Amino acid sequence: MGCKVLCPRVALLAYLMICEHVRAECTQPSFASRNVILSANHLSTQIFLVGSTVTFECMIGHKPVDLKASRSVTCEGNQWTSLELSCTRKSCGSLADFLNGRYDMTGNLFGDTAKPVCDKGHMLAGKETTRTCRDQGWDGRDPLCESVKCSAPPAIENGQLEDEPLESYDYLEAVSYRCNKGLNLIGQSTLHCSEDGTFKPDPPKCFDGCPTPTIPNAKRIDGKSPPYKLGNFIVYKCEDGYKLEGVASISCRENGWSPEPPRCIAAPWVVALIVIVVIVLIGLGK
Repeated sequence: MGCKVLCPRVALLAYLMICEHVRAECTQPSFASRNVILSANHLSTQIFLVGSTVTFECMIGHKPVDLKASRSVTCEGNQWTSLELSCTRKSCGSLADFLNGRYDMTGNLFGDTAKPVCDKGHMLAGKETTRTCRDQGWDGRDPLCESVKCSAPPAIENGQLEDEPLESYDYLEAVSYRCNKGLNLIGQSTLHCSEDGTFKPDPPKCFDGCPTPTIPNAKRIDGKSPPYKLGNFIVYKCEDGYKLEGVASISCRENGWSPEPPRCIAAPWVVALIVIVVIVLIGLGK
């Protein structure tokens, strides 16, 4: 009789204790929007009992907005109390200009970058290295910007420099080309040492003229005879029984004949006549 009264009460009490135990715990807290992380000694724990207290710290590269703000939260019931700590990106400060150059910066806070840019007439010595704002400040060091130097300009076919070439040239220093006698210079005769260490524009070409076109069954009816120099033209006409395919008039340009020389194609009746002649000749041979 006693068990009928006591046992249900004991079972109910045990059930309530279990429910209280299940209810009175918190999962691992997270406040990512505040740029904070759990302290290392709490990272491995996933479930916290009621009354547990954990502490947070700023993420790497961040610092507290308010140094007096509380860094801890407590598990009350099944949720955590509010966290006062909030962190913001650290500042590395602005980078000063360096000798013959400056920095192109995205900002001066943690994670921002600074790309070195040399003044006009100077170029980076060695590989370009972008600096980054880290937890302890800017990484790397100021680069070295040297005066631009150009190596000797390239040689050209059928032409040469007006003066003897030097081993190197300073920024904006100029060189001039000339062609061999009787040739036309195509392009700019004078080049300058540019800011990237090369001569610009591209060197000129010395033009020796256009080759004499060979067009079977065609004859020249206008224009000069060979040799053909820049600007010369020719007008062609096909012989009787042939049809001109292309443009009759062509001009000598710096890249050759323009448009391409035409062709003379045999008319259909000429082709038929040739076939008949071949057949007859074969027959006579038999």
